Formats: sequence, C-alpha cells, structure tokens
Amino acid sequence: MPNSDQVLPIVDITSSSAAQQVYDAATTLGFFFINGTDFTADEVDNIFALSKSFFALPYEEKQKFAIQSHNRGYSRMNKEKLDLSTNGDPKEAFNFGQFDNDGKPIQSLPSIFAHNELTIAKHAQKCHATCNKVLDLLAEALQIDPDRGGNQWFSSRHNLNQYSGSILRFLYYPAQDDADLNHVRAGAHTDYGSVTLLFQRPGQEGLEVRSPVTGEWLPIPALQARHDKSCPPIVVNIADQLSFWSAGVLKSALHRVKSAETVQARRRDRYSVAYFCHPADDTLLEPVPSLVISSVQDRGPADPGNQYKVLTAGEHLAKRLAAAYDWEK
Repeated sequence: MPNSDQVLPIVDITSSSAAQQVYDAATTLGFFFINGTDFTADEVDNIFALSKSFFALPYEEKQKFAIQSHNRGYSRMNKEKLDLSTNGDPKEAFNFGQFDNDGKPIQSLPSIFAHNELTIAKHAQKCHATCNKVLDLLAEALQIDPDRGGNQWFSSRHNLNQYSGSILRFLYYPAQDDADLNHVRAGAHTDYGSVTLLFQRPGQEGLEVRSPVTGEWLPIPALQARHDKSCPPIVVNIADQLSFWSAGVLKSALHRVKSAETVQARRRDRYSVAYFCHPADDTLLEPVPSLVISSVQDRGPADPGNQYKVLTAGEHLAKRLAAAYDWEK
C-alpha cells in the first residue's frame, strides 16, 4: 500500500505555487493537507475541548437538541447512514448552522456551547474564510474568465450573508470493545458540498480515502504541528458540488473512517472537527466558465442523477440528507 504521507501533498496556501499545487491534488485524489492558515494550536485545542465536554453529557441532555431536517443539532449513535447499505454509523455528531455577524447562532444550543458561542462562531467563520481561499486558488488554476468573476467565481457564491448548507460539525467515535480492524466507524461516502476542512488529533487516526486509480483504501495520517503554537496541517477534500460544477475535473473521492490498528489496540475514542462548506442554497450548479474545463471533451451532466435539470446547491443537499437520515420516509 502506498505511503499516505507521499500520497497526500502538504500545500502552503500562501506560496506563489499554491494554485497549481491545489489544482494538481484536486484533480487526482481530491484530498490534500494545507498549511499557512490563520488557525493557532490553542484555538483548535479549545474547540476539541468543547466537543469532548459536550459528548460526555448524558444522552438525555444531548437528545434535547436532536438533529432535524434542517441538518442542525445532535445526531445520536447509528442515526446517520453515510453508506446506505449499512445500519448506520457508530458515531455521534453535533452540527452548527450559520452564525450571524455578531456571532449569534441560528439555532438553540446546549448551555456548554451557548456559553462559548463566540469562540465557536469565530472558528466557523475562520473555516469559511479558509475554504474561500482554497476556492480562489482553484478558480485561478481553472483560468475562469475575468469578465465572469475570475478568481472569485466560486467564493462569490459562498457569501456568509446568504443562507447555505454550510455546517461546522463536532464528531465523536466511541471506542468499540468488540470491534476488529474491519470495523467501519463512518461509512464510505463523498461529501455533499464544495470543500471540506477536517481537523484531526494525532493518535486518533482512522480516515481513509479510496484511490480512483487502484481502488485501494489509503490511510490518512493525523500530522503533527510544525511547532507548538501552530495548527497541525488540515485535511482538505473536494466535495460533490465542486465536482459537478467542474464536470468531474475536480475529484470528489470516496472516503470512510475505520478502526485504525493503533487506535483499536488501545481502545481509544476518536474526535474530529469538520467544516462542510456550501455555496448559497439558490446557487445553480451550472458549468464553470473555465478555459481548462471547456477543453474537457466529455463534460457529463451537472448532476449524474438528474441529467435534464441543473440543480441548485440547496436541492442537491436536501436529496443527500434525506437519504442519509431516512427523512424522505
């Protein structure tokens, strides 16, 4: 199996070659690490501490904020089914929707989060700004017509002042005493939005991405920070809506979470924090005015499941969530 440190490049998004590096990664495996962000180690540690405190609460307290079809709130063990052939994922999650300009959430929060809402809001806003930076780099590499939006073509459709499906998500995978190394903690899936950021903890591995070339599942390490005060490299992956927009040029790869050998041997819980970046709900997933994409011979449909209608971002998200949670039933 290839060495995952070599499979995933680490891109400094402040470098002069960042656009080409991000594009190369996005058009092959669809996963890469980034450095050069504004996150500090303390900020990330605080977010993980809040997450751990919440998931330690009694089930009854957490269930008061049960997730609904708006995709905000607490998702209990086995509630979400990312791989529709399974009985659900043995994990818990809490989803935060958007925050207003004053850092106020659009949802009711448990007291542990309500008392720290500004900290959480700032983290979500910083995540969104980082995603927009990645989107600008991709737009630069795609040579989008300057008269049509140029390098801001994607990010202009990800304005926080517009309603979208963007979600900050705290994730908890409890240690499973009876699990073996084939135990899947989050089923194989692609993400629903445009770009995802993932913060991991060293020693709590388990994320795997499927190679589109070999079909192998490649383990993604949780890398250490370069120095004590810096944030460790953040995993970035391309998601479905960006793939649809680009006629498949940008790859939305299958990934999952398993019981990594070192984690399972030590019966360790796993925590991660993800930010799922989505364009405004009314954004059409129409072809990007890109010189690079226009050179692709087989453009394919905007939505492989709906060839005669260009979906909006909101419509695509609603379809995927309904399937994952059985809300359509």
